Amino acid sequence: MTKIPLIIDTDLTADDVVAIAMAANCEKFDIRAITCYGEWFMETVQLRNSLGLDCPVCWGAMKPLFRQESDVDIYGTLQPDFDGNTRINPKDEEYPWDKIYAESVKAEGSLEILTLGPVTNIAQTILRYPQIKPLINHIFCFAGSGYSGNVAPYSEYNAWADPDALKILFDSGIAVTMCGLDSVEPCALGREELAEIYPINDTVKTVVDMYRKSADDEILLPAAAAASCYINYDVISVKEFYVAVETKGTLALGQTVVDRLGKYKKVPNIKVVVSSSKNQFLNNLKRITEQI
Repeated sequence: MTKIPLIIDTDLTADDVVAIAMAANCEKFDIRAITCYGEWFMETVQLRNSLGLDCPVCWGAMKPLFRQESDVDIYGTLQPDFDGNTRINPKDEEYPWDKIYAESVKAEGSLEILTLGPVTNIAQTILRYPQIKPLINHIFCFAGSGYSGNVAPYSEYNAWADPDALKILFDSGIAVTMCGLDSVEPCALGREELAEIYPINDTVKTVVDMYRKSADDEILLPAAAAASCYINYDVISVKEFYVAVETKGTLALGQTVVDRLGKYKKVPNIKVVVSSSKNQFLNNLKRITEQI
């Protein structure tokens, strides 16, 4: 089987750890690099080493393109030592935008990117290497929401944290699939479902414990659920819409406006995940074998 060359872009929030582990355990992908947004480079290196991945970790943007960095923490950041696996390789010293461009050339149009945080590194790549656009096959983007948000009434955190970067990506002409917060809400896990997962991998339990307020709560691990949608992309439901990103508003900054009714009379530019499967998510969680 020919594997899909994949770059994962992450800000290493708590459930990004689960998302990356799921992708690493999927035989479909050849992970070429993990690119970092924010300050969690060493933790990402430790995760890479603990998963046994042979790919560079590239430390990139530390703040949004044109705005002040926000200290809002929606998803939580996991900070284990991953058994002290802190080894840094010389290949970890490349910038994300340079690595993404180099891998896109090497892959000759088959490279895909999975984004789990703000897409600042991707926007920087497009601005620095505009010739990359036809060389990327697909970007699967966990950001935004077609309905309600989490950091604001209509804004999801990854979109809100750097809406200018998301607009650059959505306007680039690259094939993009948006997996919004609303798309993965059906993947919330209850007590019985979590009980199936805990004996297999206690990393999931660690992440869930960060989110959980009550033992009876359903828990949504949104980035991990989005990664599951990407892994099962051939069977999930997506539809094409024109999607705009609000970059100027004060009440709805970062809102991803999905024109389901065609009111803007514009050609659809984004594929949007419109349904997700909890059963597929559970199956992908069960395939995580490494105790990280």
